[in-house]
Amino acid sequence: MKATAILAAAALFVGMTGAAFAECDTHKGDRDTDKQTKCSEKCEDAYMSGTMVYGSDFEKHKADALACFSACGCQEHGAKFVTEHGTRQTQGK
Repeated sequence: MKATAILAAAALFVGMTGAAFAECDTHKGDRDTDKQTKCSEKCEDAYMSGTMVYGSDFEKHKADALACFSACGCQEHGAKFVTEHGTRQTQGK
């Protein structure tokens, strides 16, 4: 009985605190409840839409996106995202 109660308490604790751990990757995090995931999604959308405009300043969009990710607390994810989803003008810089 004690083992079952301890196991149930541990499962309840993990379930309650699971959402407390923020996630920057929008494919892994819950966009509806996690503020950091929602913030990261806005940065991703702004970067992607900005780089699709013909004749846009790619370096400005890259700097703006990195600043946005930094404000969200997702510097590592932002640098990876900009590198992977950048245009040929921004990749490798």
